[in-house]
Amino acid sequence: MKKFGIITFHRAINYGAILQAIALQRAIEQMGYDVELIDYVDCLYDHYKISYKTNNILKTCLKFVMSGKIRLKNKRFQKFLQENGVLSQTVYDRENIREIAQNDYKAFITGSDQVFNPEIVDYDATYLLDFVKEKEKCNSYAASIGMDTLSVKEGKWLKKHIENFNMLCVREKTAQAILESFGIGRSVLVVDPTLLITREMWRGLEHKVSVPKHYILYYGFSHNEYIEQGIEELAQKEDLPICVVSDKLLYKKKHRVYLGGIGPAEWLYLIDHAEYIFTNSFHGMVFSFIFNKNVWISDSNDGTFSRMRDFLNELNCDNRILAANVKINLSQDIQYEKVKLLMEKKIMDSKNKLMEIIK
Repeated sequence: MKKFGIITFHRAINYGAILQAIALQRAIEQMGYDVELIDYVDCLYDHYKISYKTNNILKTCLKFVMSGKIRLKNKRFQKFLQENGVLSQTVYDRENIREIAQNDYKAFITGSDQVFNPEIVDYDATYLLDFVKEKEKCNSYAASIGMDTLSVKEGKWLKKHIENFNMLCVREKTAQAILESFGIGRSVLVVDPTLLITREMWRGLEHKVSVPKHYILYYGFSHNEYIEQGIEELAQKEDLPICVVSDKLLYKKKHRVYLGGIGPAEWLYLIDHAEYIFTNSFHGMVFSFIFNKNVWISDSNDGTFSRMRDFLNELNCDNRILAANVKINLSQDIQYEKVKLLMEKKIMDSKNKLMEIIK
């Protein structure tokens, strides 16, 4: 039987990237079809490799010691992928991807994540399936542009490679609007593949972490003053410790527990068992909703906040955004009964669109 091939960021050392890849694979498997992640390693870059060698032996030793948490994290990512991912037997790069046996695949799917973001993929059209000769075999599922706008150059590059796709499924309304502005008006809105999988399945992939019984979780990129203000206020109000996911050597703050070397399985556990969550990560936000957590979200200031804003607007939860001159009621819970009703229809519609690709 011919199989389906997914190309995405499955080897990135990023929680959301690896989990969305596994989710899309699992969702197609649950529909009764063979599927694999095409093991594409861009530019022959080894995502698990850590360079700590310098011209100074003392600096090399120090760098090696400091990289301990990162090495543990990378090892856990690699193990998680090996245990849960179905990968192609061949490891591909930009040079040999065109040699892939296309007749072995019924169709190809690019996505999810920011595979339509020229900056993220660095104009590598492999993620846009340029190696596939028969464009009727090409599809996207929950592809994200991530940015609010594209330049003319970026838009033309994207249009060139995707306008003849069989099905174009994107993750955000902003992406739909951008594609329409470049003359592609047939895209369909679907949910992130992590939402196609049940909460119970995700719990089956968790690995326990030694943390306080009750805690606030802080997971984000770089320093964020709005999160810092909100999390400190809530920690004092609820008298709870703050667990911070970070591999950096940070100045120890009172009532903070720093967690390094966290892999995908441990990360799922931390979100599932937190009392409250603060994040500026897209998938940190999504998994908070999967596990019905009271979460507050802030902009990561990297130009990709539209994908988070669109998600929250769709669920009438834009009041969870931390921003300047916005007074947040930290005692306000998310009304998950209402969210569930909105989400269930979107998930069902998205499963139907994925089935259309499969069939």
